[in-house]
Amino acid sequence: MTGYEVTLPVRFGQVDYAGIMFYPRFFDNFHTVFEDMFTVKLGMPYMSLLQDRRIGFPTASIATDFRRPFRFGEPMRIVLTVTRIGRSSIDFRYCGYNGADPEPSVEARSTVVTVDLDTLKAVEIPADVRAVL
Repeated sequence: MTGYEVTLPVRFGQVDYAGIMFYPRFFDNFHTVFEDMFTVKLGMPYMSLLQDRRIGFPTASIATDFRRPFRFGEPMRIVLTVTRIGRSSIDFRYCGYNGADPEPSVEARSTVVTVDLDTLKAVEIPADVRAVL
């Protein structure tokens, strides 16, 4: 998959007393981009994977490097790429850029596992999902 890119503004409710984005809010933004990527690439709402197909993608691990803060109102351009696809797991890389900055201000590497939401057991990545990744 080529990188999937979305720009989100840093909102007032995402900043802390120091006026910079509070670190858990980065993960909220990353997951927003993750959900949007599936919706756009599969042509169906992410929620239908969860509700109708009973397929989930819980995070098994995530490592994040915070290099430069984001302030209220700044644009956060997030690029999501797939770095590895296994039988039932997928590695993603999130790079968050402050607007047009060429270097990422935040970078996260994440592994998700494809699970059956009724049993919470790992399942093979469905062919249509694998095809869009």
